[in-house]
Amino acid sequence: MSSARRRRLYLCEVIEMSKFMVLLYAPESALARPGTPEFVAQNAAYGAVYEDFAKRGAFVAGDPLGASASATSVRVRGGQQRDTSGPAVQSAEQLIGYYVLECADQKEAAQLAATIPAAAIGTFEVRPVFVT
Repeated sequence: MSSARRRRLYLCEVIEMSKFMVLLYAPESALARPGTPEFVAQNAAYGAVYEDFAKRGAFVAGDPLGASASATSVRVRGGQQRDTSGPAVQSAEQLIGYYVLECADQKEAAQLAATIPAAAIGTFEVRPVFVT
């Protein structure tokens, strides 16, 4: 087989799993602030979720994001780049983090997403990762 025809198989393909992006939206004003007991408890809860996802073999990646005020939105129109401070979209909930999960289907990914602590105050989008 020529090298052009060879393709690396990933574990999720071998066991028929798909990747899903979980976008976490929540009001930043409702999040615990660093240095508070609530922040310590929140981090412990997220640690437990990570351990569960890892134990299931579902965790691929995930991180919290900095405050939406720290964002730079980039638009290119007519070949010209225009950067603006702040999030691309203003809303009551801000993008606060993400996970990439390997799951059997979108229903399983949504069930796992529901265990993420911010689900109690926010809204999550679960989307399949496009694979060619």
